[in-house]
Amino acid sequence: MENMNLEHFSLFLDSELVVVKEEVPKLISKLFNDSSEPEFEVNTPQKPEDDLIFEGNFGKAIMVIYQGSHLEPELREFLFKILGAVGCSLKDIALTASESVEEVSLKSIETLNPSKILVFGKLNHELSNKKQHDYEILNDEGVEYLFADDLKDINGKVSLKKSLWSKLQVLFGIKS
Repeated sequence: MENMNLEHFSLFLDSELVVVKEEVPKLISKLFNDSSEPEFEVNTPQKPEDDLIFEGNFGKAIMVIYQGSHLEPELREFLFKILGAVGCSLKDIALTASESVEEVSLKSIETLNPSKILVFGKLNHELSNKKQHDYEILNDEGVEYLFADDLKDINGKVSLKKSLWSKLQVLFGIKS
């Protein structure tokens, strides 16, 4: 061990090592006094509670989840037309990617206390267990869920647009 240099230490030390000059004599004396209890604790930084990354102010407690990691400009414009038709804008919702949702726990989402959750496309998360059928509104413990096809598919098919619009009218109480 005496022959090791800093390069060798870097092979098994994966974080920075900090030595406080004033504490060295105290630590050495404790080491040689052979105390059975350690004098100091090693605090490992804990990962903060997994927080969902989203866009918007979540003013109306509506969560909108889209498939993928980002929303193409054309699909973003389409989504905001849909939201505008039901009286919502970015200030009213939490807009997030499925990839962001997949990194957090269901508890983290429940902590936000959404009133409505709209899911567009595939989602590999516990939240998907609530899905029974696409374009079916489900009320579970006060939260209304609507699962639909991917925005890209909806944007390309009139029949899917009609299915979505009819369910959004019910979900948001819009009279035609």
